Amino acid sequence: MALSLLAGLLLTPSASAAIAKGLMDENLPRSDDPALRAEFFTEARKAKVSFARTFIHWDGTVDFPFPHEVESIRRMAIEGAANGISTLYVGFNGELGRRYTDARQIDLGRYRTLVRKSVEALRGLPVRLVWSPLNEANYASQLPKRHGPEVWVKLQNIAYDEIKAVDPGAIVVAGELAPYARNKRTSTDPGLWWRRALGLTSKWRAQRGTDDADHTVKADAITLHAYDYKVDPNKRLRSEKQWTIRNLATQRRLLARAAKTGRLTRVATKRLYITEFGYLFRGSQRIGEARAATYLRRAWRIAKRNKVRSFLWFQVRDPGAVFFSGLRDGDGNDRKVLEAFRSLR
Repeated sequence: MALSLLAGLLLTPSASAAIAKGLMDENLPRSDDPALRAEFFTEARKAKVSFARTFIHWDGTVDFPFPHEVESIRRMAIEGAANGISTLYVGFNGELGRRYTDARQIDLGRYRTLVRKSVEALRGLPVRLVWSPLNEANYASQLPKRHGPEVWVKLQNIAYDEIKAVDPGAIVVAGELAPYARNKRTSTDPGLWWRRALGLTSKWRAQRGTDDADHTVKADAITLHAYDYKVDPNKRLRSEKQWTIRNLATQRRLLARAAKTGRLTRVATKRLYITEFGYLFRGSQRIGEARAATYLRRAWRIAKRNKVRSFLWFQVRDPGAVFFSGLRDGDGNDRKVLEAFRSLR
């Protein structure tokens, strides 16, 4: 009963509740260096962050979480709780597309055991855990495009059942899809991915000949990755396939249509969480710091207007390679977007 109450508090805030602010960093909060961990949690406290996000890595070859990952996640949860973080999103991230060419090659039994053992290993922490079965499955590097959507439904539902069996009050989300395909030949836009997974027509109605048993997605809420590099959030995106911060209203409308088929619950489609957002400061998609700060404030207002319940920035400090989206650069120097993030209310 207590766990169910906690889930209700997270997923059903009052109408006047403020949007939750989140942070993720692939390196700092789980580092063995106390100074790096302190940098993440100090920033979380200053920015009044209430949730964080992290991964368990899975390449399809094992049926258990690695002990060092369990240890670092448990430590992250304990240190996070001491710094105002009340909720930790734990997702599975595997780059399965680098190992398999067809999603049907994935060992579902191995995944089932992995999920169950992960939930068992992370019980008893001083934060709420929210579970995400697979990160950005619509990128072919994460899950093969061939038969990807149908296998994604299986993975999602396996995880949902296993998590609930171990922890009935746990929260399980669906989504975490990248907002657009980088390469249309190998990846899939999220709107199209959802349609294929749910067996829907272009009008978002159940496609003739599809079966509810194969196309129903079990979830307590929907998570979105809403980043849209280089583009002003206020510039409307007229697309039902790409899902970014610029067309949140469209996404809400399409998910509501999907719920009418019964293949997603109406409750889940009303609980929308942005669990990844950011701008890049190096590379071909970079923008200036001042513009990023302005765009971030605009994106936050759009999220609030669309009744999104959370908004997470990725990440605190630039890593050594790729996704240079830090609130600070790799040397620890503040960017203009840091103060913008702190000021979001």
